[in-house]
Amino acid sequence: MPVLPAQPDPAAEPGPSSTTYLTPDRTPATDPPATPEPRHRDGRVWTWIAAIGHRWPTWLALAMVAVSVGGQEEPTGLAEGLLVFALGYLGSAVVQRRQATWLVAVVAIGAAALLRLQDEVAPSTVLLAAAVGLVLWAAVRGRLRSGAVMLETAGMLLFGGIAIAAMAVDPGLGLYLVAAGWLGHAVWDIAHLRADTVVSRSFAEWCAVFDGLRGIGILVMAVLL
Repeated sequence: MPVLPAQPDPAAEPGPSSTTYLTPDRTPATDPPATPEPRHRDGRVWTWIAAIGHRWPTWLALAMVAVSVGGQEEPTGLAEGLLVFALGYLGSAVVQRRQATWLVAVVAIGAAALLRLQDEVAPSTVLLAAAVGLVLWAAVRGRLRSGAVMLETAGMLLFGGIAIAAMAVDPGLGLYLVAAGWLGHAVWDIAHLRADTVVSRSFAEWCAVFDGLRGIGILVMAVLL
C-alpha cells in the first residue's frame, strides 16, 4: 500500500523543515536518517599522480645519475660533458626556439657519444668548433647582439675554459676543476629556471638536478682519490 504525505497542521509551530508521511496504519512517520556517502579518495590519488608527473625532469635526472654511478670518472670525458651542456644552451639561444632545447641537447649528446668512438679528432675539438660555428651563424643572422646569445656565448667561454683547463692539468686537479664546472653549471641552470628564459623549463630543471648531483659525485671522487 503506498505511503501518502500527511496534511500540514495549520496550528503547528514552524520548525525545521522535514517531510512527514503516513504509514499504512495511518501513523505518522518522518524521513529516515540519510545514509552517509562513502568517502572517495580517487581525487586525492590523481592529485598525487599529477604532482609526481609534473616533476618528470627531476625523476629523469635522478634515474640518469643512478645509471651513471660507477661510470667514467676521468677528467677528459667529464669535461666534454660540460662542453655539451654549455653548447646546448648556446644552440637554444641562437635558434631562438625554447621548444627546441631538448632536440639541440639530444643532438649534442649524440654527437659527443659518436665522436668518442673514433680516435682521429678529439670530441672536445669538434664541440668547441661547433660553438664557434653557432656564434658565426648568429652574427650572419644579425642575432649576435641579442641578450640571450651574448649571455650564452659568455657561458660557453666560461665553462669551455674550465673544461679545457681540466683536460690540460694533472688528472687529480682536473677532477676538482670539472666538479667546480658542473656545480657552477647547476647554478647556471637554476638561474635560467627562475628567470624562465633561453631554454625550456623542463630542460633547466633536469639539467640543474643532473649537474648538481653529478658535480657532488665528482667532488667526492676527487677527495677520495
